[in-house]
Amino acid sequence: MPVRLLMGNHDDRDNFCNVFPDAPIDDTGFVQSALDTPAGRFLFLDTKRSDSHAGHYCAKRQAWLRARLEEAKGKPIYLFMHHPPLSVHFRPADELMLGDGEAFGSILQGHSIRHLFFGHVHRPIAGSWQRIPFSTLRGLNHQVWLDFERSRGIPCSMEPPAYAIAFLNADAVVIHTHDFLDTSAKYLYDPDLPVERQVVPMARATEP
Repeated sequence: MPVRLLMGNHDDRDNFCNVFPDAPIDDTGFVQSALDTPAGRFLFLDTKRSDSHAGHYCAKRQAWLRARLEEAKGKPIYLFMHHPPLSVHFRPADELMLGDGEAFGSILQGHSIRHLFFGHVHRPIAGSWQRIPFSTLRGLNHQVWLDFERSRGIPCSMEPPAYAIAFLNADAVVIHTHDFLDTSAKYLYDPDLPVERQVVPMARATEP
């Protein structure tokens, strides 16, 4: 399976390139690349800002993005980036979002953006922005607790980490998220069996 790594807010671009010398970079040294697939064009963006945990998308990166969008020639486009370019109405995330989201959004207008995937917020959130569907999910380390009232600091939790599986069809984008270290009880339920046998703990469920 092809793998593309993105720059996060805690990463150092020079160290990243030394550790992952085969990772694609653009002509100006940013960790950006395009991948054409049967589902459409995937664009992997570098939103790292060197002096802040907030994101930035400078003129050089904007020029690269414009060129890759023009090359797509009407293909479905999927964007992958670390920082959200929009407010998610959650203070800890909004204080550290992409700083020039409005300029970034103007570049996307007129193109067939099917979905925007981003990280950074450590929360499962979905919605739309400029008529573009977006989604994000929990991180692989700590999570950010859902607290709309706290005015300082980042409320953290140790909720299970998650990954997502996206089905990219011609008529729909379907995304499943999975909390893969979730320790809650698992069981099989078969409503066609007698009541006393309908629920079977997964540890005892040896028959299909």
